[in-house]
Amino acid sequence: MNLRALEQVVRLREREQDRVGAVLAEQERTRQRFVASIERLGGLLDEAGASGAAPTASPRLSPALASNRGAYKLSVLDLADRHRHALAEHESRMDQTRLALHEAFRRREAVAQLHGRRVDEGERALQVAERKRTDDIAQTVWMRGRA
Repeated sequence: MNLRALEQVVRLREREQDRVGAVLAEQERTRQRFVASIERLGGLLDEAGASGAAPTASPRLSPALASNRGAYKLSVLDLADRHRHALAEHESRMDQTRLALHEAFRRREAVAQLHGRRVDEGERALQVAERKRTDDIAQTVWMRGRA
């Protein structure tokens, strides 16, 4: 593979790594939204208080209101549980994306190292050719001096 082709492959691998990194960043933002939502739901549960307890403003809670508060708390608990489950699944997908990012980095690094070795080989070949040319000139000058 020539150097230009290797450079192009390195750029493609960098783009792949950037793309996977962007996907991971978006997944992290989604994870943060899940966490914030779960925290807000916990706050709603705290604000609702105990389903049978009387609020501080009124001494007794009617049975209908207590039942309504209980149903509300069950709904919020259920929603929070579904969010926690979705968060766990999302974090599992994030782990897979992290592995893909690591693999993309590894592939890019392997191609970049190959490109670096080829560049070094080319530079060494140029140096060898330059030394040979210099040696040939020196030999020619020396041979002319002897004649």
